[in-house]
Amino acid sequence: MNGVLNNRWLMLVLFFLTRLSMGFQFQSLGSVGPDLVSGVGLSNFELGSLIGLFMLPGLFLAFPGGYLGGYFRDKSIISFGLMCLCGGGLIVVASNDFNIMSLGRIVCGVGFVLTTMYFSKVTIDWFEGRELATAMGILIISWPGGIALSQAIHPLVSLEAGWRVAVSTASIFCSGSAVAFYVLYKPPELIQSHSRPINQENKLSKEEWHRTILAALSWAFYNAGYLVFLSFASLALIEVGVSTLTAAAGLSFCSFLIMLSIPFGGFLADKFSLHAVIVFLSSLIAITSLLLLPFGTFWATLSFLFGAFGMSAGGIIIALSGRAMPANRRAFGLGIFQTVYFFFAAASPILAGWLYDYVGNSKLALAFAALLFFFAWLTYFSFTKICKKAEANMEG
Repeated sequence: MNGVLNNRWLMLVLFFLTRLSMGFQFQSLGSVGPDLVSGVGLSNFELGSLIGLFMLPGLFLAFPGGYLGGYFRDKSIISFGLMCLCGGGLIVVASNDFNIMSLGRIVCGVGFVLTTMYFSKVTIDWFEGRELATAMGILIISWPGGIALSQAIHPLVSLEAGWRVAVSTASIFCSGSAVAFYVLYKPPELIQSHSRPINQENKLSKEEWHRTILAALSWAFYNAGYLVFLSFASLALIEVGVSTLTAAAGLSFCSFLIMLSIPFGGFLADKFSLHAVIVFLSSLIAITSLLLLPFGTFWATLSFLFGAFGMSAGGIIIALSGRAMPANRRAFGLGIFQTVYFFFAAASPILAGWLYDYVGNSKLALAFAALLFFFAWLTYFSFTKICKKAEANMEG
Protein backbone atom coordinates (compact mmCIF):
# COMPACT_ATOMS: atom_id res chain seq x y z
CA MET A 1 0.00 0.00 0.00
CA ASN A 2 2.86 2.42 0.72
CA GLY A 3 4.09 1.95 -2.82
CA VAL A 4 0.65 2.75 -4.19
CA LEU A 5 0.42 5.77 -1.88
CA ASN A 6 3.75 7.07 -3.08
CA ASN A 7 2.90 6.42 -6.72
CA ARG A 8 -0.39 8.26 -6.68
CA TRP A 9 1.10 11.32 -4.99
CA LEU A 10 4.00 11.23 -7.45
CA MET A 11 1.44 11.04 -10.24
CA LEU A 12 -0.30 14.10 -8.78
CA VAL A 13 3.02 15.97 -8.83
CA LEU A 14 3.34 15.04 -12.51
CA PHE A 15 -0.22 16.21 -13.20
CA PHE A 16 0.34 19.50 -11.38
CA LEU A 17 3.65 20.35 -13.03
CA THR A 18 2.58 19.49 -16.57
CA ARG A 19 -0.82 21.18 -16.14
CA LEU A 20 0.96 24.43 -15.18
CA SER A 21 1.81 24.79 -18.86
CA MET A 22 -1.89 25.25 -19.73
CA GLY A 23 -2.22 28.43 -17.68
CA PHE A 24 1.24 29.56 -18.78
CA GLN A 25 0.21 29.35 -22.45
CA PHE A 26 -3.24 30.86 -21.90
CA GLN A 27 -1.96 33.95 -20.09
CA SER A 28 1.01 34.51 -22.42
CA LEU A 29 -0.91 36.95 -24.66
CA GLY A 30 -2.49 38.76 -21.74
CA SER A 31 0.93 39.20 -20.14
CA VAL A 32 2.41 40.73 -23.30
CA GLY A 33 -0.83 42.53 -24.20
CA PRO A 34 0.62 46.07 -24.10
CA ASP A 35 3.32 45.02 -26.59
CA LEU A 36 0.75 43.45 -28.90
CA VAL A 37 -1.39 46.60 -28.80
CA SER A 38 1.50 49.04 -29.29
CA GLY A 39 3.90 46.92 -31.36
CA VAL A 40 1.68 44.78 -33.57
CA GLY A 41 -1.15 47.31 -33.74
CA LEU A 42 -3.91 45.13 -32.35
CA SER A 43 -6.96 46.87 -30.90
CA ASN A 44 -8.06 45.99 -27.38
CA PHE A 45 -11.08 44.28 -28.94
CA GLU A 46 -8.75 42.08 -31.00
CA LEU A 47 -6.60 41.36 -27.94
CA GLY A 48 -9.68 40.35 -25.97
CA SER A 49 -10.82 38.23 -28.89
CA LEU A 50 -7.51 36.35 -29.03
CA ILE A 51 -7.79 35.65 -25.30
CA GLY A 52 -11.42 34.55 -25.60
CA LEU A 53 -10.81 32.35 -28.65
CA PHE A 54 -8.70 30.10 -26.42
CA MET A 55 -11.98 28.97 -24.83
CA LEU A 56 -14.09 28.80 -28.01
CA PRO A 57 -13.43 25.14 -28.98
CA GLY A 58 -14.88 24.08 -25.64
CA LEU A 59 -18.33 25.03 -26.94
CA PHE A 60 -18.10 22.26 -29.53
CA LEU A 61 -15.70 19.72 -28.01
CA ALA A 62 -16.52 19.60 -24.29
CA PHE A 63 -19.31 17.07 -24.62
CA PRO A 64 -18.11 14.88 -27.53
CA GLY A 65 -14.55 14.95 -26.18
CA GLY A 66 -15.60 12.51 -23.47
CA TYR A 67 -16.07 9.77 -26.05
CA LEU A 68 -12.39 9.82 -27.09
CA GLY A 69 -11.46 7.81 -24.01
CA GLY A 70 -13.08 4.76 -25.58
CA TYR A 71 -10.64 4.83 -28.50
CA PHE A 72 -7.38 6.31 -27.20
CA ARG A 73 -5.30 6.03 -24.05
CA ASP A 74 -5.53 8.86 -21.53
CA LYS A 75 -1.85 9.71 -21.81
CA SER A 76 -2.11 9.92 -25.60
CA ILE A 77 -5.04 12.34 -25.41
CA ILE A 78 -3.36 14.55 -22.79
CA SER A 79 -0.02 14.56 -24.61
CA PHE A 80 -1.78 15.40 -27.90
CA GLY A 81 -3.64 18.22 -26.14
CA LEU A 82 -0.41 19.64 -24.76
CA MET A 83 1.16 19.50 -28.22
CA CYS A 84 -1.84 21.42 -29.59
CA LEU A 85 -1.13 24.07 -26.96
CA CYS A 86 2.47 24.15 -28.15
CA GLY A 87 1.61 24.29 -31.85
CA GLY A 88 -1.05 26.95 -31.43
CA GLY A 89 1.40 29.18 -29.62
CA LEU A 90 3.93 28.78 -32.42
CA ILE A 91 1.30 29.80 -35.00
CA VAL A 92 0.69 32.99 -33.00
CA VAL A 93 4.41 33.71 -32.83
CA ALA A 94 4.85 33.25 -36.59
CA SER A 95 2.46 36.03 -37.65
CA ASN A 96 1.40 39.65 -37.17
CA ASP A 97 -1.97 38.97 -38.82
CA PHE A 98 -4.96 38.86 -36.47
CA ASN A 99 -6.66 36.08 -38.43
CA ILE A 100 -3.61 33.81 -38.33
CA MET A 101 -3.16 34.55 -34.63
CA SER A 102 -6.82 33.64 -34.12
CA LEU A 103 -6.23 30.28 -35.80
CA GLY A 104 -3.32 29.66 -33.44
CA ARG A 105 -5.42 30.45 -30.37
CA ILE A 106 -8.17 28.10 -31.60
CA VAL A 107 -5.60 25.30 -31.96
CA CYS A 108 -4.50 26.09 -28.40
CA GLY A 109 -8.15 25.91 -27.36
CA VAL A 110 -8.54 22.39 -28.78
CA GLY A 111 -5.63 21.31 -26.61
CA PHE A 112 -7.06 23.13 -23.62
CA VAL A 113 -10.40 21.30 -23.84
CA LEU A 114 -8.79 17.86 -24.07
CA THR A 115 -6.28 18.46 -21.30
CA THR A 116 -8.88 20.02 -18.99
CA MET A 117 -11.18 17.02 -19.30
CA TYR A 118 -8.62 14.25 -19.14
CA PHE A 119 -6.39 15.66 -16.41
CA SER A 120 -9.51 15.53 -14.24
CA LYS A 121 -10.21 11.96 -15.37
CA VAL A 122 -6.75 10.57 -14.59
CA THR A 123 -6.78 12.30 -11.19
CA ILE A 124 -10.10 10.66 -10.37
CA ASP A 125 -8.75 7.31 -11.61
CA TRP A 126 -5.83 7.52 -9.19
CA PHE A 127 -7.59 9.05 -6.19
CA GLU A 128 -11.18 7.80 -6.28
CA GLY A 129 -12.14 6.95 -2.71
CA ARG A 130 -8.81 8.26 -1.36
CA GLU A 131 -8.37 12.01 -0.76
CA LEU A 132 -10.06 12.83 -4.05
CA ALA A 133 -11.21 16.28 -2.89
CA THR A 134 -7.68 17.15 -1.79
CA ALA A 135 -6.19 15.90 -5.05
CA MET A 136 -8.70 17.77 -7.20
CA GLY A 137 -8.10 20.96 -5.22
CA ILE A 138 -4.36 20.68 -5.83
CA LEU A 139 -4.93 19.92 -9.51
CA ILE A 140 -7.24 22.91 -10.04
CA ILE A 141 -4.86 25.49 -8.60
CA SER A 142 -2.22 24.56 -11.17
CA TRP A 143 -4.24 26.75 -13.59
CA PRO A 144 -3.78 30.01 -11.64
CA GLY A 145 -0.27 28.81 -10.88
CA GLY A 146 0.60 28.77 -14.59
CA ILE A 147 -1.07 32.14 -15.00
CA ALA A 148 0.99 33.58 -12.15
CA LEU A 149 4.20 32.25 -13.72
CA SER A 150 3.24 33.91 -16.98
CA GLN A 151 2.53 37.23 -15.27
CA ALA A 152 5.92 37.09 -13.56
CA ILE A 153 8.03 35.85 -16.49
CA HIS A 154 6.49 36.91 -19.80
CA PRO A 155 6.52 40.72 -19.33
CA LEU A 156 10.19 40.59 -18.38
CA VAL A 157 11.11 38.34 -21.32
CA SER A 158 9.05 40.52 -23.66
CA LEU A 159 10.83 43.64 -22.43
CA GLU A 160 14.27 42.09 -22.93
CA ALA A 161 13.76 39.96 -26.04
CA GLY A 162 10.36 40.79 -27.54
CA TRP A 163 6.88 39.32 -27.26
CA ARG A 164 7.58 36.52 -29.75
CA VAL A 165 10.32 35.07 -27.57
CA ALA A 166 8.05 35.41 -24.53
CA VAL A 167 5.18 33.48 -26.13
CA SER A 168 7.64 30.92 -27.50
CA THR A 169 8.66 30.00 -23.95
CA ALA A 170 5.06 28.91 -23.33
CA SER A 171 5.17 26.61 -26.36
CA ILE A 172 8.46 25.14 -25.16
CA PHE A 173 6.92 24.49 -21.73
CA CYS A 174 3.89 22.78 -23.33
CA SER A 175 6.00 20.55 -25.59
CA GLY A 176 8.22 19.52 -22.67
CA SER A 177 5.14 18.77 -20.59
CA ALA A 178 3.70 16.61 -23.40
CA VAL A 179 6.87 14.51 -23.60
CA ALA A 180 7.18 14.23 -19.81
CA PHE A 181 3.55 13.15 -19.40
CA TYR A 182 3.72 10.57 -22.18
CA VAL A 183 6.92 9.05 -20.81
CA LEU A 184 6.14 9.15 -17.08
CA TYR A 185 2.38 8.61 -16.77
CA LYS A 186 1.15 5.16 -15.82
CA PRO A 187 -2.48 4.15 -15.16
CA PRO A 188 -3.43 2.98 -11.63
CA GLU A 189 -2.00 -0.44 -10.87
CA LEU A 190 -4.69 -1.37 -8.34
CA ILE A 191 -8.36 -1.46 -9.27
CA GLN A 192 -10.72 -2.08 -6.38
CA SER A 193 -12.52 -5.35 -6.92
CA HIS A 194 -15.80 -3.96 -5.61
CA SER A 195 -15.83 -1.07 -8.09
CA ARG A 196 -18.48 -1.27 -10.77
CA PRO A 197 -19.05 1.08 -13.69
CA ILE A 198 -22.18 3.18 -13.44
CA ASN A 199 -24.50 2.95 -16.44
CA GLN A 200 -24.79 6.47 -17.74
CA GLU A 201 -28.09 7.93 -18.92
CA ASN A 202 -28.07 10.71 -21.49
CA LYS A 203 -30.91 12.71 -20.01
CA LEU A 204 -31.83 14.94 -17.09
CA SER A 205 -35.13 15.58 -15.38
CA LYS A 206 -36.62 19.07 -15.43
CA GLU A 207 -35.35 19.75 -11.89
CA GLU A 208 -31.87 18.41 -12.77
CA TRP A 209 -31.72 20.63 -15.85
CA HIS A 210 -32.58 23.61 -13.68
CA ARG A 211 -29.93 22.81 -11.08
CA THR A 212 -27.30 21.98 -13.70
CA ILE A 213 -27.81 25.23 -15.60
CA LEU A 214 -27.66 27.31 -12.40
CA ALA A 215 -24.52 25.51 -11.20
CA ALA A 216 -22.91 25.92 -14.62
CA LEU A 217 -23.81 29.62 -14.78
CA SER A 218 -22.35 30.30 -11.34
CA TRP A 219 -19.07 28.59 -12.28
CA ALA A 220 -19.06 30.26 -15.72
CA PHE A 221 -19.68 33.78 -14.36
CA TYR A 222 -17.02 33.32 -11.66
CA ASN A 223 -14.40 32.24 -14.22
CA ALA A 224 -15.47 34.81 -16.81
CA GLY A 225 -15.02 37.60 -14.27
CA TYR A 226 -11.56 36.28 -13.48
CA LEU A 227 -10.64 36.08 -17.18
CA VAL A 228 -11.65 39.71 -17.75
CA PHE A 229 -9.56 40.69 -14.72
CA LEU A 230 -6.57 38.80 -16.15
CA SER A 231 -7.06 40.38 -19.57
CA PHE A 232 -7.33 44.04 -18.57
CA ALA A 233 -6.10 44.59 -15.00
CA SER A 234 -2.55 45.16 -16.25
CA LEU A 235 -3.73 47.78 -18.75
CA ALA A 236 -5.80 49.42 -16.00
CA LEU A 237 -2.73 49.81 -13.78
CA ILE A 238 -0.58 51.10 -16.63
CA GLU A 239 -3.26 53.73 -17.33
CA VAL A 240 -2.82 55.20 -13.84
CA GLY A 241 0.97 55.35 -14.10
CA VAL A 242 2.10 52.00 -12.72
CA SER A 243 5.08 50.64 -14.64
CA THR A 244 4.62 47.51 -16.73
CA LEU A 245 6.96 45.40 -14.59
CA THR A 246 5.49 46.65 -11.31
CA ALA A 247 1.96 45.90 -12.52
CA ALA A 248 3.07 42.43 -13.66
CA ALA A 249 4.71 41.72 -10.30
CA GLY A 250 1.63 42.84 -8.36
CA LEU A 251 -0.76 40.79 -10.47
CA SER A 252 1.52 37.76 -10.36
CA PHE A 253 1.51 37.96 -6.56
CA CYS A 254 -2.28 38.23 -6.74
CA SER A 255 -2.45 34.98 -8.74
CA PHE A 256 -0.21 33.17 -6.26
CA LEU A 257 -2.56 34.29 -3.49
CA ILE A 258 -5.46 32.82 -5.45
CA MET A 259 -3.67 29.46 -5.41
CA LEU A 260 -3.81 29.56 -1.62
CA SER A 261 -7.22 31.16 -1.17
CA ILE A 262 -9.24 28.67 -3.24
CA PRO A 263 -8.34 25.52 -1.26
CA PHE A 264 -8.35 27.46 2.03
CA GLY A 265 -11.81 28.87 1.31
CA GLY A 266 -13.10 25.37 0.59
CA PHE A 267 -11.51 24.04 3.78
CA LEU A 268 -13.14 26.74 5.92
CA ALA A 269 -16.50 26.16 4.25
CA ASP A 270 -16.41 22.41 4.87
CA LYS A 271 -14.98 22.69 8.37
CA PHE A 272 -17.40 25.30 9.71
CA SER A 273 -20.34 25.05 7.24
CA LEU A 274 -19.74 28.57 5.95
CA HIS A 275 -20.34 27.95 2.27
CA ALA A 276 -22.91 30.70 1.67
CA VAL A 277 -21.08 33.20 3.88
CA ILE A 278 -17.75 32.71 2.09
CA VAL A 279 -19.35 32.96 -1.37
CA PHE A 280 -21.11 36.20 -0.38
CA LEU A 281 -18.08 37.84 1.24
CA SER A 282 -15.65 36.80 -1.49
CA SER A 283 -18.05 38.09 -4.17
CA LEU A 284 -18.43 41.40 -2.33
CA ILE A 285 -14.65 41.81 -2.05
CA ALA A 286 -14.12 40.88 -5.72
CA ILE A 287 -16.77 43.34 -6.91
CA THR A 288 -15.41 46.17 -4.76
CA SER A 289 -11.82 45.54 -5.84
CA LEU A 290 -12.69 45.47 -9.54
CA LEU A 291 -14.75 48.67 -9.39
CA LEU A 292 -12.02 50.61 -7.57
CA LEU A 293 -8.88 49.20 -9.25
CA PRO A 294 -9.02 51.38 -12.43
CA PHE A 295 -8.84 54.54 -10.30
CA GLY A 296 -5.35 53.58 -9.09
CA THR A 297 -5.76 54.50 -5.41
CA PHE A 298 -4.52 51.69 -3.15
CA TRP A 299 -4.14 49.44 -6.20
CA ALA A 300 -1.70 47.13 -4.39
CA THR A 301 -4.12 46.65 -1.49
CA LEU A 302 -7.01 46.02 -3.89
CA SER A 303 -4.95 43.44 -5.82
CA PHE A 304 -4.08 41.74 -2.54
CA LEU A 305 -7.72 41.65 -1.44
CA PHE A 306 -8.85 40.26 -4.78
CA GLY A 307 -6.27 37.46 -4.67
CA ALA A 308 -6.50 36.63 -0.97
CA PHE A 309 -10.28 36.79 -0.58
CA GLY A 310 -12.10 37.73 -3.80
CA MET A 311 -11.48 34.38 -5.52
CA SER A 312 -11.77 32.13 -2.44
CA ALA A 313 -15.21 30.78 -3.41
CA GLY A 314 -13.94 28.79 -6.41
CA GLY A 315 -13.90 25.37 -4.76
CA ILE A 316 -17.33 25.95 -3.23
CA ILE A 317 -18.88 27.00 -6.53
CA ILE A 318 -17.48 24.14 -8.62
CA ALA A 319 -18.71 21.68 -5.99
CA LEU A 320 -22.26 22.57 -7.06
CA SER A 321 -21.76 20.31 -10.08
CA GLY A 322 -21.73 17.31 -7.75
CA ARG A 323 -25.12 18.31 -6.29
CA ALA A 324 -26.78 19.21 -9.58
CA MET A 325 -27.29 15.75 -11.06
CA PRO A 326 -27.15 12.10 -9.91
CA ALA A 327 -24.10 9.93 -10.56
CA ASN A 328 -25.81 7.91 -13.30
CA ARG A 329 -26.42 11.10 -15.31
CA ARG A 330 -23.18 12.89 -14.47
CA ALA A 331 -21.35 12.38 -17.77
CA PHE A 332 -24.24 13.95 -19.69
CA GLY A 333 -24.75 16.67 -17.08
CA LEU A 334 -21.08 17.61 -16.94
CA GLY A 335 -21.02 17.92 -20.73
CA ILE A 336 -23.74 20.56 -20.40
CA PHE A 337 -21.93 22.13 -17.43
CA GLN A 338 -18.66 22.50 -19.36
CA THR A 339 -20.38 23.79 -22.50
CA VAL A 340 -22.01 26.64 -20.55
CA TYR A 341 -18.65 27.39 -18.89
CA PHE A 342 -16.77 27.58 -22.20
CA PHE A 343 -19.42 29.80 -23.79
CA PHE A 344 -19.09 32.53 -21.18
CA ALA A 345 -15.33 32.06 -20.86
CA ALA A 346 -14.95 32.66 -24.61
CA ALA A 347 -17.41 35.52 -24.93
CA SER A 348 -16.58 37.62 -21.88
CA PRO A 349 -13.03 38.81 -22.76
CA ILE A 350 -14.27 39.68 -26.25
CA LEU A 351 -17.12 41.80 -24.89
CA ALA A 352 -14.79 43.37 -22.32
CA GLY A 353 -12.33 44.29 -25.08
CA TRP A 354 -15.14 45.96 -27.04
CA LEU A 355 -16.18 47.90 -23.93
CA TYR A 356 -12.56 49.00 -23.45
CA ASP A 357 -12.33 50.32 -26.99
CA TYR A 358 -15.78 51.94 -26.77
CA VAL A 359 -14.90 54.17 -23.79
CA GLY A 360 -11.14 54.28 -24.30
CA ASN A 361 -10.15 53.06 -20.83
CA SER A 362 -10.44 50.06 -18.52
CA LYS A 363 -13.17 51.28 -16.17
CA LEU A 364 -16.14 49.80 -18.02
CA ALA A 365 -14.31 46.54 -18.79
CA LEU A 366 -13.54 45.92 -15.11
CA ALA A 367 -17.03 47.05 -14.13
CA PHE A 368 -18.25 44.30 -16.45
CA ALA A 369 -16.01 41.85 -14.56
CA ALA A 370 -17.58 43.03 -11.30
CA LEU A 371 -21.03 42.41 -12.77
CA LEU A 372 -20.02 38.86 -13.68
CA PHE A 373 -18.99 38.18 -10.08
CA PHE A 374 -22.36 39.52 -8.92
CA PHE A 375 -24.10 37.10 -11.30
CA ALA A 376 -21.90 34.27 -9.97
CA TRP A 377 -23.16 34.98 -6.45
CA LEU A 378 -26.77 35.41 -7.61
CA THR A 379 -26.87 32.07 -9.43
CA TYR A 380 -25.14 30.36 -6.49
CA PHE A 381 -27.77 31.80 -4.15
CA SER A 382 -30.56 30.66 -6.51
CA PHE A 383 -29.10 27.15 -6.69
CA THR A 384 -28.92 26.76 -2.91
CA LYS A 385 -32.42 28.17 -2.51
CA ILE A 386 -33.84 25.61 -4.95
CA CYS A 387 -32.00 22.77 -3.20
CA LYS A 388 -33.32 23.84 0.22
CA LYS A 389 -36.85 24.04 -1.17
CA ALA A 390 -36.55 20.54 -2.66
CA GLU A 391 -35.21 19.15 0.63
CA ALA A 392 -38.07 20.79 2.55
CA ASN A 393 -40.62 19.26 0.15
CA MET A 394 -39.07 15.82 0.59
CA GLU A 395 -39.21 16.14 4.36
CA GLY A 396 -42.79 17.34 4.16
